[in-house]
Amino acid sequence: MDAPRKLLVDTLARRPDLDLKNLSLAIGRNHAYLQQYLMRGSPRELPEAVRHGLAPLLGVSPDDLRSTAAPTGGGPGGDARGSALRDDRADLPVYASAEGGGGALIITNEPIDYVRRPEPLLSVRDSYGCYVIGESMSPAYEQGDLLLIHPSRPVRPGDDCVFVRDPGDGSQHALVKRLLRITPEKWRVRQFHPAKDFDLDRGQWQKAQLIVGKYAR
Repeated sequence: MDAPRKLLVDTLARRPDLDLKNLSLAIGRNHAYLQQYLMRGSPRELPEAVRHGLAPLLGVSPDDLRSTAAPTGGGPGGDARGSALRDDRADLPVYASAEGGGGALIITNEPIDYVRRPEPLLSVRDSYGCYVIGESMSPAYEQGDLLLIHPSRPVRPGDDCVFVRDPGDGSQHALVKRLLRITPEKWRVRQFHPAKDFDLDRGQWQKAQLIVGKYAR
């Protein structure tokens, strides 16, 4: 991830009052403009007019948003994540998160960091970490906590999971919830803040990936 994209993700993580949709509209673009920039690398570089419109909203300089690099593929629903372990000990890929519509997280396609693996993930080649955005699972998971995820271990009721949806536009959306019940059509899940139980359509939220722990902020 290049510097302007990382700056955008980091600012969204610190500023719960901001989101990609409303920022896109505020700079006079369509609602998905910044999501496509962040997740799909389109446009490769923000035009000058966009940089000057976006910078004051983020509290940065327009020059901070200048780049010529584009992100590469990967993501929580793809096979590229963690496909090969790094040689050093900090080899667990960490992906940034930004808050999207409906409380879902939008997970970046490229790692922003690598951290040491916890014991449950030592031999899991496709495991990864991602950051919590929002307060829906507080106090179990607070904003800024790093979730540690085993994407292929079977889940069962009582597990905390990342539920993944692929909207077909190159991005990956995720929800962090507690799994209560599994049926052929639905995931029954719970969030803590505000407290409520509800169903997720398994046709839309295709994967439930097990959270094995966290690194607290």
